[in-house]
Amino acid sequence: MRAISVGKNLVAGVKTTIYTVPSQHYAAWGLLFISNQAGVNKNVSVWWYDKTANTEINIIDEYPLTSSEFLKFDGEAYVVLEEGDEIRIITEAGSVMSCVNTFEIYPSTVSPLS
Repeated sequence: MRAISVGKNLVAGVKTTIYTVPSQHYAAWGLLFISNQAGVNKNVSVWWYDKTANTEINIIDEYPLTSSEFLKFDGEAYVVLEEGDEIRIITEAGSVMSCVNTFEIYPSTVSPLS
């Protein structure tokens, strides 16, 4: 297992792929942190793209972040992602937001649950 963090300054109004699980790996997604640096309230949406099912699962739907507020999911729980799965984020037009996500990466021969 190796841990990585991925940070991005998000482009307003553009759905951005934050992370794609590499071939022959699993990833345990344990942290999502999004901050609003704008002086106004703006919304954010987050999806998990499940490559096996070829579908997006909505994690957060137009969540309103007030000026200088942040949204954080972390703790004991995590989402297990398989190779080719992606995390995608879009922020409202005119927003100024950034995000940090942390993943634990495992070879596909090792279960992230062990």
